[in-house]
Amino acid sequence: MSNKPSRPSTSDATRAPDLPRWLPPVAFAVVTLILFRDFVFSGEMLFGVDTEAMGYMARAFFAQELASGNFPGWNPLLLGGTPFLASLSGGDSLYPPSLLLLLLLEPYRALGWKLVLHVFLAGVGMYGWSRSLGVSRAAGMIGGLGYLVAPFLVTLVYPGHDGKLFVTALAPFLFWGVEAWFQGGSRKAWAGIAVTVALVILTTHFQMAYFLFGAAGAYAIFRTVQILLVPAHPADPKVSAGTVEGVGGEGGGDGAPAAAGSGGDAPGNRDPSRGPRSAPVAFLLFLAASVTGAGLAGIQFLPAVDYITEFSRRTATTTQASPEENRLYASSWSLHQEEAMSLVIPEFVGNNSNGSDWATGTYWGRNPFKLNHEYLGLGMLLLALLSFVGGPRRGLRLFLLGLGLVAFLYALGAHTPVWHLFFAVLPGIKLFRAPSMAIFLAGLAVAGLAAFGVDRMLAWVRDPGGEGDASKGQRLLWVATGLLAVLLLLAGAGTLTSFWTGTLYTDFAKTAALAAAQPFILRGTLLATVIAASLGVLLLLGRKGTLQPTALVAVLAVLVTVDGARIDAAFIETRDFFQFNTRGPNIDALLSLQETQEPFRVLDLGEPQMGQGVRSAMFGLEIASGHHPNDLARYRELTGMVGSGMPENLLTSGNLRAILNVGYIIWPVRQFGTPEGMEAISATQLGNGEVFEAVYAVPTLPRARLVAEAEAVPDDQAVARLMDPEFDVASTVTVPEPLPIPLDGGLPQGSVRWVERDADRQELRVATDRRSLLVLADNWYPAWHASVDGREAPVLRVNHTLRGIPLDPGEHTVVLEFRSANVRTGLIVTVLSGLVVLAVAFGSAFTRRRGRSEPSQESA
Repeated sequence: MSNKPSRPSTSDATRAPDLPRWLPPVAFAVVTLILFRDFVFSGEMLFGVDTEAMGYMARAFFAQELASGNFPGWNPLLLGGTPFLASLSGGDSLYPPSLLLLLLLEPYRALGWKLVLHVFLAGVGMYGWSRSLGVSRAAGMIGGLGYLVAPFLVTLVYPGHDGKLFVTALAPFLFWGVEAWFQGGSRKAWAGIAVTVALVILTTHFQMAYFLFGAAGAYAIFRTVQILLVPAHPADPKVSAGTVEGVGGEGGGDGAPAAAGSGGDAPGNRDPSRGPRSAPVAFLLFLAASVTGAGLAGIQFLPAVDYITEFSRRTATTTQASPEENRLYASSWSLHQEEAMSLVIPEFVGNNSNGSDWATGTYWGRNPFKLNHEYLGLGMLLLALLSFVGGPRRGLRLFLLGLGLVAFLYALGAHTPVWHLFFAVLPGIKLFRAPSMAIFLAGLAVAGLAAFGVDRMLAWVRDPGGEGDASKGQRLLWVATGLLAVLLLLAGAGTLTSFWTGTLYTDFAKTAALAAAQPFILRGTLLATVIAASLGVLLLLGRKGTLQPTALVAVLAVLVTVDGARIDAAFIETRDFFQFNTRGPNIDALLSLQETQEPFRVLDLGEPQMGQGVRSAMFGLEIASGHHPNDLARYRELTGMVGSGMPENLLTSGNLRAILNVGYIIWPVRQFGTPEGMEAISATQLGNGEVFEAVYAVPTLPRARLVAEAEAVPDDQAVARLMDPEFDVASTVTVPEPLPIPLDGGLPQGSVRWVERDADRQELRVATDRRSLLVLADNWYPAWHASVDGREAPVLRVNHTLRGIPLDPGEHTVVLEFRSANVRTGLIVTVLSGLVVLAVAFGSAFTRRRGRSEPSQESA
């Protein structure tokens, strides 16, 4: 996304030390390797809560399907089956870095390496964007390091939130592309915006993408207004197209613009190639690039949007919820005042990751638990504050300040009017929860400002007598140190937390967690005071000439890196994959039964997730329960699952277990004892001989069967009717409305035989003596199409969420295939958008090449 520098600069960057071009990327690589050394230099898997909960299973299924030559449209392994792309079953399946790693490595290693790669890329992106804004290479490197180790990025590894991490890493690349476009307007900058937008969407974390696109749009508007309002003075000898002389002695040769000067913040400091008349056109073309990028991701975006708004379980808390239910959902998992304090003192609110002493049983905040951290880095925050003590690009700095504050206030959710305003006004906000996710935009702004702050410090060190602002910067650091020292005294006396729970958190109940956190709050406050004092001492030594600029840069780099990494360490863990992937006797027994019996499902209630676990599915068993972020709403209603709870209806209703083809239950014997009157067919024992879990057979119905009775029952009554013990599920199905052609009734005589049963295609031979329904205990979804003897047949929704195909008397070949019109349309949009991007990026080069190869008329 680089563009040629187009104006000189008198910015602080001219006073920075001349670092070699190779140093920043090497520094980013070395720090990344140190952070993830236990994973990189071993054969283990990188632990993530959601990775073990579903991430590995979904990627392993995807990799297996790809190896067999099939790109799956349907995942049959859990919750009655779900559409693979539309429901985001495999998350980042089409995201190019993830897909490439999955093709090259074992899934468990690919899952770790993609996170490591993006932490490194986060530093590269921040460095590139910072350089395009005009900071020195040294400042860009420190900004990149601070962003790379930022806990709001790296700690997402532990909960397994890879999509959030990807978008956070891509954010500076998008801002870099926008800056490059408004500086120079090159074709490659336009294409870079489109490609980055597509990549962000393909991460499939649409909420983070929504926040990022809104911020990037605001940035584009800001740059447009700058160009419109600030008059250009191309005759000014300080402003001319060309390279920047002496920007850190570097000339911008590392692929980023050497300096952007004031970027329109003062007369004579705007790119003369962008006049006021061109600004609206540039903005419209930016919008076109963004839309093209969305089209480039159409194969993922279009199916997902349709599914999430129409079929996903999320509709219960969004599009179909009452206004109050939706408000509570959308404001849940926000930051609270305690988390806000932890942005400065990271140990303040504690954590539940258990990766360090300060993060073990110490979370006393208001959310149910805490598995990541939003710490922005105190060193980075103080450097960001220094950027406002004079210096170039005042307008940009104010924009970044505004962006950071808005993101921070939004992340606090219903505690501030900002969230309420956005919730009421902005479309789409009602679909999302966890406002705290927006904090990455505050971190992005802080890192950008911190880079300017580094150049401010270097300017004061190079010319201590000529900078009237140097003493102001020094005082700012001493004041920050003093305030933190006061907090240290209050923390040591216990006054800080007692005041907090007495005034700000009056319904406080987590007494034990706060007691466990107290010594670490004191330690964290002490470390914060030391960090602030260290920055003050560094600036003082630099101004006195005791510390040379190069040494100052080195110490700053170490300080911001250690500040972030000390928190990150509690959230980076590895696991022995082969121990994780051990099957055990219960799974072995079920797999043996699967080889010899007709298809069946397993209700996996094993510990520790009891109804939410997907461990059985890892080995190819189809389960009636499990965890999925976007499972089908009707299936969830049928099984009685709420949130991450148990499938209550499957525990109490034999009817529902039967119609869903549940043939076996993995029961937590240690937790609930042995079921009365049932005999285990397999059991897992602890070392002391105690039975841990056991497998029990339960009565069920075949996966595919014939039914000739249908009862019309409205959707809001269907589940209760199916659970009614008086309802004969073996001979009758429910339908949402009367069938256009009635069935013959009675008990069909005939046979059903499976011929083929793959993820996206099923074939059966069926014989029946009357007009009946072939009922399949798999979820209905409109992308499933049926043919009977080669002729298209309807796929009806029966038993609330299952499939039924009408059959006339006789022998038939029934074929079901998964063919998604949304996926097909999305693929077409992706291909067309890709051609547009290629034409824009390389069309001019092709035209020039062709022009040089053709003889002119004169020579002819």
